Amino acid sequence: MTPARWGLVRAGTAVVAGVGLTYAAMQVPWTATLTPETSSPAAAAASLAPVSSNLLSCPGPESEGLQGVGAVAGSSTTVLAASPPASVLPGVEVAGTPGMLTVTGNPAGTPVGSTEARGQIVQGSVTGASVGQVTGTGALAAGLAALQTTVITEGDDRAAVATACQAPRPELWLVGGGGGSTRRERVVLTNPGANPVSADVSVLGSSGTLPSANGQNVAVPPHGRTSLLVDALVGPEVTPVVHVVASGGVLSGVLEDSWIDGATGRGADDAAPAADPANEQVIPAAYLDGAARLRVAVPGAEEAVVQARALTKDGPVALPGDGVLRVPGGAVRELDLSSLPAGAYAIQVRADQPAVAGVVAERRPKPTSQSDFGWTTSTDPITAVAGTPLPADATASVMVVATADTAKATIYVVSESGTVDVRPFSIGADSVVTLDVSRARQVWVRPSEGTVRAGISLSLAAAGEDPLFALVTLPPATVSATQLPVRQIPG
Repeated sequence: MTPARWGLVRAGTAVVAGVGLTYAAMQVPWTATLTPETSSPAAAAASLAPVSSNLLSCPGPESEGLQGVGAVAGSSTTVLAASPPASVLPGVEVAGTPGMLTVTGNPAGTPVGSTEARGQIVQGSVTGASVGQVTGTGALAAGLAALQTTVITEGDDRAAVATACQAPRPELWLVGGGGGSTRRERVVLTNPGANPVSADVSVLGSSGTLPSANGQNVAVPPHGRTSLLVDALVGPEVTPVVHVVASGGVLSGVLEDSWIDGATGRGADDAAPAADPANEQVIPAAYLDGAARLRVAVPGAEEAVVQARALTKDGPVALPGDGVLRVPGGAVRELDLSSLPAGAYAIQVRADQPAVAGVVAERRPKPTSQSDFGWTTSTDPITAVAGTPLPADATASVMVVATADTAKATIYVVSESGTVDVRPFSIGADSVVTLDVSRARQVWVRPSEGTVRAGISLSLAAAGEDPLFALVTLPPATVSATQLPVRQIPG
């Protein structure tokens, strides 16, 4: 099937899926101004203002704090946070007050680090069953981004795990995990608020939505977290997709997937929240080199006809079987991507019913050697800027994806000394560009035209021929907030 004819086919009739309603997954703080009472509709209208407070939540050490399950020994969890240098945001208005970027280990309120300088990285360790809370205020709120990494370099649990710290949401879709008695999936839910939040946690699998008595009204404490084992919720499931609905507040969360195949460590990674269900999903940062699979879940009751294709630097290419899957309502299906040549891809999914999606990619140089894998999930388009600080001496590549039409974007590469290398790109429709950003300390992506998403591949350490790597999607960063005027009520 040629790219020009790519579409969905049901019962012999072409059904072209709409792109759906996608939006920037931004945490929009509520702010208000006190104004005199007026009858003017314009005076009462909401407006956008520079964001003056921004909060991101990092899961903390994923294996800690699960009752009856020992933590992984020898792991080291680090949080890195930064607001982009001023040169990354030309023309973007930021809050005029002095700002502060702070990283704290909660619930104990342990200081990790802080800065008053835009473009400077705050980096520190988070230990125990702690949440890494990242707060930007004033001039440092706009564009705030953070990355958590966990590295285990020895033993069967050796792996590199990384995830972008997230703004809290009322609903989470976590695509990750797998079957087998030696594979373990931990759902780590974090509550940045001052009040308890409850969550209903359900799991979709190959046979549909799975019954679970333990997933209802799960309590997540203030400024803290709760961890759950997927196997304890629903038993073994080969293709889990976890759905979390918060009540009484908002939550962040990840699904940490770790795998020991018999006596051989196969690695671990965090699956960050996927984009909300939609008729089109785009998964950046599918850096493939060996075994890989696309996982698609359909939350609704109706069966979906799903078609996927790979986006490359030269445009779209067909997947095996034209990438077509029939997914029953409430169920999950997978498509094997292992036959794709090694390379950098984005995976585009279209369906005639809303779906969620993610990709897992393995690195296994030899069948008997230790290996690692990474999860990358669908993400929303970048509206203003997206980026991340990077660990020192990391080997990294950033991918920018354009869909529908040609796009333009600038990649800003920030060195250890703070020098900013500006790289403008024109990206063909339904194509990707990649840039080696190894040894950089920050990377930022700013679109100027078209629909753009981004992600990174990150190698954090290596031992001989056995790789340690992670895949990270870059969520859109917040630069503005909705400002609602409050009218005085006459006494």
